[in-house]
Amino acid sequence: MLSRGALLAIGAYQRHLSPRKGYACAYRVAHGGTGCSGFAKAAIAEAGLWRAIPAIRARFAACRDAAEELHNSPAGGESDTKRRRDSCDLTGCSGCDLPFRGCGRADDTPNCDCAPDGCGS
Repeated sequence: MLSRGALLAIGAYQRHLSPRKGYACAYRVAHGGTGCSGFAKAAIAEAGLWRAIPAIRARFAACRDAAEELHNSPAGGESDTKRRRDSCDLTGCSGCDLPFRGCGRADDTPNCDCAPDGCGS
């Protein structure tokens, strides 16, 4: 029951808040792949809420390190973000993967994201 509530809360965050917050997950920007919310959602779905907590905490720590790394880079991560956005392959992305177009499944597809500075923006 708690796992289901956590999954619903993450889904609501991905659908309603993430597309409008104005920045993307630092871990995803620095390393590619799934953002932290997508990682947490998958971990909870696979292992349950309580067993997923250590992995989620470790991911958040890695995200914090990535944010610091991006902040300390010469361009503040800007050039890497632009490079990733310019090289996005939107093949296979559905309408909900593209920013502000009915976004509902952020991070479901590795190369697609609902974040304003993710692929397709």
